[in-house]
Amino acid sequence: MDSEEQNPSILVVSCCDMEPSCIVKMILDPKNSATPSTVLEGVEAFPWHISTKYYEADVLLLTLGKKMLLPQDLARGVQATVVFFDSSADNGLENVEGWMSFLRDYEVDVNILLCDRCHENPTSGVSKRTAQEWCVKQGYELVELNPELDEEWEAEQDFIETTGIKRVVQALQAHVWPNLTMKERREPTSMSALLHGGDGNSQTDRNSVTDRLSMEALPPDPSEGNVEDRLAELLGCGGSETDFFQLFGELQTMKECLSSLPSDQRKACAEQVVLAFWRGIGGEADELDLIDEQPPA
Repeated sequence: MDSEEQNPSILVVSCCDMEPSCIVKMILDPKNSATPSTVLEGVEAFPWHISTKYYEADVLLLTLGKKMLLPQDLARGVQATVVFFDSSADNGLENVEGWMSFLRDYEVDVNILLCDRCHENPTSGVSKRTAQEWCVKQGYELVELNPELDEEWEAEQDFIETTGIKRVVQALQAHVWPNLTMKERREPTSMSALLHGGDGNSQTDRNSVTDRLSMEALPPDPSEGNVEDRLAELLGCGGSETDFFQLFGELQTMKECLSSLPSDQRKACAEQVVLAFWRGIGGEADELDLIDEQPPA
């Protein structure tokens, strides 16, 4: 267990009859056949090898079978928490509150409140609005495994928000794990190659970073002030390996800023984001082809 203790971890707890190990099995790839190990009484560790297009990292999914504080050697490795609750119960959030004194001290970057579904106006249980208000106050993100979907509304959207367990995995993979290893990639010479890590020959590879950023529109935060000034502030950090990770951590904020701009300005600013990342990995501006490639009609 000595090597596992050195890996960063995700704390998974359940405030109802659902076993936390069931949540872990949803997160893990079905091909993952690793056997969990018992760390302490009531604490199991499931190894998870995260492998994305850009990096790899080994982390642990720790399940707590009862309310307890982890010993210091395990507690300092906790980087995220996933808390499942029963939204159909009137006291669902009260049960979550009963766990908070054991979770607040971790001060992690990723906090997810998970449930099956929160209805807008339920006759019993926790409403979606109530759960969202609780999450805002506590610094959590509400994720529903089986959310109510408006098919007509979704059909009109350019970008559909990720939901369910896929959103949980997405949020955890977006975290900058302290032990991550960047994958070796062929040096890209165009914007499409920078996005896909290849030669950009396929039609899919021709989808540029600017298109991706312009589609992923999120509600802007009025507190950010002038959008272009805010983007300039965020992009002023390119130039070293450390700065690359800083940019990576600010990507969500940059997308929020871009969402409030008109389409043409979004694409222009998105090109600056690409250029900042390119410089962050040691590239020169004149090495990157930022000419917009339009797919054939």
